[in-house]
Amino acid sequence: MDVTLELLLLKVAIAPTFIGLVSLIALRYGHRAAGWLVALPINTGTIVFLLVLTEGTSFAASAALGALFGIISLSAFALGYARSAVRFSWPVCLGIATIGFVVATVLLSQAPESVVLGGIGAVLGIVVVLAFLPGRHEPVAPTSTPRWEIPLRMLTAAILVLVITTVAENLGARLSGLLSPIPVFTITLVIFTHSRQGPQPVFAFLGGLQYGLFSFAAFCAVVSVLLVPCGLLVAMSGGLVAFLAVYALVRSVLSRLPELPASGSHKVPGAPSSGSAASETLSSRPPVR
Repeated sequence: MDVTLELLLLKVAIAPTFIGLVSLIALRYGHRAAGWLVALPINTGTIVFLLVLTEGTSFAASAALGALFGIISLSAFALGYARSAVRFSWPVCLGIATIGFVVATVLLSQAPESVVLGGIGAVLGIVVVLAFLPGRHEPVAPTSTPRWEIPLRMLTAAILVLVITTVAENLGARLSGLLSPIPVFTITLVIFTHSRQGPQPVFAFLGGLQYGLFSFAAFCAVVSVLLVPCGLLVAMSGGLVAFLAVYALVRSVLSRLPELPASGSHKVPGAPSSGSAASETLSSRPPVR
């Protein structure tokens, strides 16, 4: 089979397939679990893999570093959407969040290429969002997801991978990486959830996403460091090990934290009344399975 055709099949199949599987799992475990799952390095890992095949390890390593910085932009999107969702409908929230993402991406494209700087920036971005995210308890009875939503997520995954890998040479490795965590899947989920169920499940989703981004940051940092000296297999393996280790650490820490209200836990549209049971208190702590 022609190499070009093989690459094309990878571009249109790998990421959408995994996104479809993740979406099905998310339906079973709720909005908070969906947030954790969206943070899996499926999309960025696929892009890095394809860039190694087409552009070389140096280019792909720079893209992985860009993805680490891109967590800051993704956090800007999450914070902009969440805080505006307290008062506005989803179109306004999406506009505010998108502006935040674009501005952050443009600024970060001028930042020095440093794993340490990117890691510190990513962690600070995640912490800031968690500190200011409104109350995010898991809704007791979430409504079912329309049948067309999962195919739509898969389609957007295919489009994103195709666009980023096709124009990577013109964008440059850094900007390619910065755009790899572009919140296409997050956008798809939050706007339909917000329009059908109100902002409360969106807050639960974004809380799970931010906690999951700690693990994603570890993956990006390790891959960017190991890719050139050690090759694709070692870099990806090391990145996955780092991802799982940080994931386990975060879940362990969260399991030991008291149930505390999140910042901005005032009543928001779609939130339950003050008579909710204790098990429905506003909290970002995901259930430990």
